[in-house]
Amino acid sequence: MLAASRTRFQQVEIGENAHFGRIFRLDGRIMSTEADAFIQHELMTVPMAAVHGTPRSALVVGGGDGGSAFELLRIPTMREVVVAELDGEVVRLAREWLGGIHQGALDEPLDPRLHLAIGDGLALMEASARAGRQFDLIVYDLTDADDGSPAAGLFSPHGLQTARRCLAPGGAISLHLGPPLHRPDAVRRLLARVRQTFQHVAPLTTYVPAYGALWAIALASNTLDIAAVPAPRIAARLHQWKLDAALRAYRPECHAALFTHPHHLQAIFDSAGRPA
Repeated sequence: MLAASRTRFQQVEIGENAHFGRIFRLDGRIMSTEADAFIQHELMTVPMAAVHGTPRSALVVGGGDGGSAFELLRIPTMREVVVAELDGEVVRLAREWLGGIHQGALDEPLDPRLHLAIGDGLALMEASARAGRQFDLIVYDLTDADDGSPAAGLFSPHGLQTARRCLAPGGAISLHLGPPLHRPDAVRRLLARVRQTFQHVAPLTTYVPAYGALWAIALASNTLDIAAVPAPRIAARLHQWKLDAALRAYRPECHAALFTHPHHLQAIFDSAGRPA
């Protein structure tokens, strides 16, 4: 253990391990580690950004470790990244201990495109929706959608519909679904809720070593069918952005495979219900 803090929201811990390096935990659950945080952060940001083509603004709800912000700031068209983190202590500890995850994105002075909004992410989205403020990309980089989680309201029908109102035309959102083989019922419930909110919903899967499980992430949009975009188009975009050699987890040749599942796994996603 390197640092620990009990806030009014949660227990925040930073540890270190010979294999995973620095480890970030909330309420005893691993959120990210230096060794493999790039897997989830790249997959939650780069595919939908590349399909969008010219994202200029992004909202990260949660994401106090700075990993998603780092990936978004690497996109050359990006002009604004807002990180709406509930707990300022998470950002403080991440800035001090988790440079291997945020790669300098949280260092002072901040990139002028990055704005840290400490407070309730749902309240920020509600205010943005009322004001007509919209984002090209939204990343739900949050704790689990459990009823007892501080993030539970963001995954509610109201929370997802509010996120939808905050998406600009042609925009997309990414969010964790969880481990489909270990918690299939929870994944079904959340995926069904997302499908009731967005027209195009594509679950992808990847193995995250620190989680010890196959992990599912949903990419959703009202206009973009992200899973259907061919690899050459994505490859051209990443080359244009000079990211093709910089990425460690995501590559265009694997794009279709991320959304192609074996029958036993596809059955879980298919049973989550689809809008009529």
